[in-house]
Formats: sequence, structure tokens, C-alpha cells
Amino acid sequence: MTRILLLEDNADMLNMLAQVLEWGGYEVIPGRSGQVGIAVLEEGTRIPDIIITDLLMPEMGGLEFLDHVRNHPDWVELPVIIMSAHSSSQDRQEAMEHGADDFLVKPFNLEDFKDILAKWEQR
Repeated sequence: MTRILLLEDNADMLNMLAQVLEWGGYEVIPGRSGQVGIAVLEEGTRIPDIIITDLLMPEMGGLEFLDHVRNHPDWVELPVIIMSAHSSSQDRQEAMEHGADDFLVKPFNLEDFKDILAKWEQR
């Protein structure tokens, strides 16, 4: 079963995405900040296969979280998908420069969400 670390500060969006993923057969580790994501990774007992993180979150946003992931030898290869309501090419480019593997613009339809997951799940 593919394990996904899902980071989203909006509780309603986090719950909805987690439910969709669970219905799709994924194991979901939810969190509402990058700090929660770092804690999960440091714990080491439930390393995800894919990370999906919001770009803008309080305490530690997606890019800062991504920098931590890309600078840690045990996590550097984990696929990270950034999702954001900010859809400018600059936001996308900045995410890719920080090491994001993909970028998903909110709101998105479930088919786009599934397609991106399938792409990184097959990796």
C-alpha cells in the first residue's frame, strides 16, 4: 500500500483529500504544517512513498519543508508534490528550484489529482 504524507493547513481540505486518498487505497499520514511533516520523517517509522504539501502554511510552509527534505540524505529521493492556489509561473518555478517534483494548482479536479499520484507512484 502506498503511503502518502499529506500536509495542508486548511482542516476541511486536509480531511477531504485524506478521505479521497483513503478511498483510493492509500495510507495517509495527515499534518497541518511542515513541522509536522519533519516530525513524521524524523520519527522514521512511517516514511512515506510520496509527499504532498501545500505551498503556504503557518509555522513552516511548503518550500521551507521541501528544503529540509532535499537536504536530508535519507529523504532526498522522496517525490514531493506541491499544491497551491497560487498558480503563477513564478510560484511553480520557485517550487521546482527548491526541488519539487510536481506542482498541482488548487482547485483541481480529482482526475488531475489521481493522474499526478499515479505518475509518482509508478516511480
